[in-house]
Amino acid sequence: MIYKAQLERLFVSSVMLAFASLALSIVGIKSQLFQTIQFLFLFIALISLVVLGVQSKTIQFNANRLKKQIIGWLLSSVFSIAIWLFAQKDFQSIFPALKGYKKALNTLEPFAIYAAIVFILFALILSIVGARDSRLDRPGFIERTLVYNLSSKIAALPMMFTSIGIFVIATLWTVYHSFTNSRMLPKSEFVGLAQYERLWSSDRWYMSIENLAIYGACSLIFSLFIGFILAALLDQKTRFENTFRTIFLYPFALSFIVTGLVWQWILNPEYGVEKIIRSIGFESFVFNPLYNTDIVIYGILAAGLWQGTGFIMCLMLAGLRGIDQEIWKAAKIDGIPMWKTYIQIVIPMMRPIFITTLVIIAAGIIKVYDLVVAQTSGGPGISSEVPAKYVYDYMFSAQNLGQGFAASTMMLVSVLIVLIPFAYLQFGRRKHD
Repeated sequence: MIYKAQLERLFVSSVMLAFASLALSIVGIKSQLFQTIQFLFLFIALISLVVLGVQSKTIQFNANRLKKQIIGWLLSSVFSIAIWLFAQKDFQSIFPALKGYKKALNTLEPFAIYAAIVFILFALILSIVGARDSRLDRPGFIERTLVYNLSSKIAALPMMFTSIGIFVIATLWTVYHSFTNSRMLPKSEFVGLAQYERLWSSDRWYMSIENLAIYGACSLIFSLFIGFILAALLDQKTRFENTFRTIFLYPFALSFIVTGLVWQWILNPEYGVEKIIRSIGFESFVFNPLYNTDIVIYGILAAGLWQGTGFIMCLMLAGLRGIDQEIWKAAKIDGIPMWKTYIQIVIPMMRPIFITTLVIIAAGIIKVYDLVVAQTSGGPGISSEVPAKYVYDYMFSAQNLGQGFAASTMMLVSVLIVLIPFAYLQFGRRKHD
């Protein structure tokens, strides 16, 4: 059943849409698309008018709704036309300060066309679906979702546009340019998968992936294990608990650059651990992981564990403090050993904490960059190369944006590989439960 209010809005919207597209054509936007839009909306207006007359016997319009709708369409049309005129007008004769920006202003012409089309389509949908149900006197779908609590939705618009611009548009822009040979924007040529073929034929990229796998696996295992053990020890209501917690968490307050520089000094054979051990009589002692291509990644791993384990400990401690004390008492009465209580009861109950911790650790692993730059700068040679540094070097040092975008797209795929199982564990099982 098509309601009268919806037909009224459909008719008025179609007429106004036709005039809006006609106005855009008049001011100079000559496009076959707008001619098609004019005929299409006039046809829709005619059909809606006929159906409205058949259903209602007499055609009557709500004056207030008609007035608001016409005003809205006039504003939309004027705004769209103004954008296009702004892009076309030679403002140098009006504002001399804008000299040299005419080319940039002219680039707004495609945006004006797209903006006009978006205004047209969005307002048409809003007019049809958002009509109030005349029989039940209740708001339509769009009115319920957009108009209701409108002030809070308007306040959220800047955040929404910022999020869409940064996380969606920027991501799609990066993925698109990974298929080009762009070295310096805006010049680029589509080359298909050539950048990815070059990427996966590079020894440097393979080394960065290997280092990331070693660093990631070890960091994931050791940080979880050490963090949980420390949390379990602090959960025993030990003396000086606050002091120990502060000591363990303190490294997390430092930046990765500071941590990297400190550990570079600690592992330096000239004045670090090796120097100290030799000074007390062990002359043959050798400990220089940052200068050994086979174990350099483990020197970086040590710095990463030192900084991040305290934070993991705090997450685990929060999870342990959330366990009901009656469970501990019941396990103690039943004579269950403490290690079995942790493995069979406590750890399964802390599943959400473990999942969140895994995602945090995985995100830190994928974007590891500061530690490598501060400690080794990717050396010796390329033995401590990681994907994030590979992307940075190609984009800002080699100025090969296409190759850098291809590598960053592969990092994005890695993030998705982490997030998809997390989403399934968080929401999939909940749905089944």
